[in-house]
Amino acid sequence: KKGQPKKMSDSLTDMESTLQEPSNSKRWIIGGGSALALSLVAILGYSNQTSGINSHLNSPHSGGPPVVVSDGNDIVRLDEAQGNVVKSHSTRPPIVESSGNDVVKITKTLSSVSSSPNIFLFTIDDMGWNDMGYNSGDISEATPYMKSLAKKGITLTHYYSQPSCTPSRVTMMTGKFAYRNGFQNHELLHNDYTGVPLSNKMMPEHMKELGYATLGFGKWNIGHCNSRYLPSARGFDHFLGYLCPGHGYTDHNCGTASGYRDMIEDWSVDGVHKWSNGADYLGTYDTLIYKEETQKALRRHFSEYGGESAPMFMWLAHHGIHGEYDSDPIPPSELLSKENKKYLKVLRKRLDQSGKHSDDYTKFFKMRMITASVLMSLDNSLKNLVETIEDVGQLSNSIIFVNSDNGADPDYTQGHPGNNFPLRSEKFSYYEGGVRVPAFVYGPGHIPIKSEGSTYHGMMHHVDLLTTFYSLGGGDYGDLDSDVDGMDQWAAIKGDTSSPRTELVLNLPRSKTWKMGEQLTSEGIALRIGNYKLLHNHVNDSWFSSEPGKNFHTGDEMMAAKCQYDFYTISTTSGCVFDSYLFNVLDDPSEKTNLWYDSDYTDLKASMIAHAEHLAAAQLNDYGKIIPEYYERGHGEDDSTYTDAFQAHGDYVVPFDCDVIH
Repeated sequence: KKGQPKKMSDSLTDMESTLQEPSNSKRWIIGGGSALALSLVAILGYSNQTSGINSHLNSPHSGGPPVVVSDGNDIVRLDEAQGNVVKSHSTRPPIVESSGNDVVKITKTLSSVSSSPNIFLFTIDDMGWNDMGYNSGDISEATPYMKSLAKKGITLTHYYSQPSCTPSRVTMMTGKFAYRNGFQNHELLHNDYTGVPLSNKMMPEHMKELGYATLGFGKWNIGHCNSRYLPSARGFDHFLGYLCPGHGYTDHNCGTASGYRDMIEDWSVDGVHKWSNGADYLGTYDTLIYKEETQKALRRHFSEYGGESAPMFMWLAHHGIHGEYDSDPIPPSELLSKENKKYLKVLRKRLDQSGKHSDDYTKFFKMRMITASVLMSLDNSLKNLVETIEDVGQLSNSIIFVNSDNGADPDYTQGHPGNNFPLRSEKFSYYEGGVRVPAFVYGPGHIPIKSEGSTYHGMMHHVDLLTTFYSLGGGDYGDLDSDVDGMDQWAAIKGDTSSPRTELVLNLPRSKTWKMGEQLTSEGIALRIGNYKLLHNHVNDSWFSSEPGKNFHTGDEMMAAKCQYDFYTISTTSGCVFDSYLFNVLDDPSEKTNLWYDSDYTDLKASMIAHAEHLAAAQLNDYGKIIPEYYERGHGEDDSTYTDAFQAHGDYVVPFDCDVIH
């Protein structure tokens, strides 16, 4: 705070250098004086407070070489302790949530709590590393409540996703890596004939069996062409949200199909599934819809059941901060606090006071301010959720898990941009910027006081949510499908054991007979084992800073979205360059040093490739072949089936009776 303030560009340089510094502590506690992110003072004065940010990116390691064990099948197991799993059982019968419409005001605190905690999964769409307040270098005060909650919870620094919406949600709901369901690189659109195969039992189905009431709000995007794919048929008692990749925040127009609106209400009572279009909600900003409806649902449920007979599982999957072609993103005033509005004024002044910039950067910064306002609305939605949980007397028996579905889209030419800096690349890529996302957990009655404010450096992925929540709910996750990839992470998160996960299988070729060097598929590999991540046949992409300088790029230089894989071929768009990469993401989280061509890593590379070949050959089903066939059916011919159904329901995206994939 004293002396001449640094420029932001200097702070970002410090941040990059700090990323190279290894941390030797197993876990560290965030004290009152620790810098979690650039504070408001740092934003205004550009002071150097970046060490906290980089502590989140670096995690402990031994510093020694990996121990490679290979028999041709099991490859590369690093020296790392395995966590023990505590298993228990629950015999409570399932409870059907009340279908009443009246909101019941609770006038006293509920004294009884269930032995199984209420579980709330709060998912933010396209939130990048640099968008979360405790990581952010440019808009850290856009999420003050999340920052305060993370200080009282546990922050996850090596939490991974898939690189886009549909694959990420598939992994969350099934507990299986995307390649097991044929959704490696498929973004489900309004007219798709695909959905998650019915043989996959989803998270809410499992939670209902443990006696949970199950509620869903927000983005689904994993199947709707047949009503059997809808949320109520996959385990939710009630769902209110949308089906497309994105839609207008207020007009609810599906971003991929202009002219069709996208909002649906879907419920199940005594095994009967019903749905209707969401026309009643038209004209209301969707974050406000979910904020108000979750509050009503919480009060209604706990007034009727209390917490003993029916704990709650809720997935609140917000639309924000998704920005690609989504109209009306600026939230209404009622979703912003006085402090939010003051901070937006600070940001406006900051651009004027920082000197002359290019037209591109000026446009970016103005769009980035919209991003900040959307983040504020989400921050206040989370605050409302937690305060309501407390008001109904359930906070001490609730766990709130906050995550992003995938990395941010930094392209400010198609909507308000997210940002992943200093991580490399963006949404749609398997670099860290596309798949390493912000996440934290808060549960004052379930997280030991000694662990509050701590940081969990263990490897974790969306697939681990199902098994972790199922175990928290009293289930034995050994009873889940044999091909579930998730692991129970709760003991490790609390600091009682080491992380049980040593491997992430983010992408594999669809062909079971694929071998390295054979051009049987245009898709590639994305695999992390221990400290090392291997990318094969992957587009070359850069780093996108939120500050002017060498790492600021215009939208046409962002290649991941332009050079995606799809079910036909990889893109040949001008500028697409595909290569292979090997990174030590522990020592090099920004992925600046490619070890693929380094002879010292020849054996490690060969082991990881052999492991990928083994995994591809060991797939238990043919979904990698089946899903593309259904995809082509919907995209390869002129079909009026879905348009007739949409028009018959007021031009809303709805089921259109496609064949289901079992």
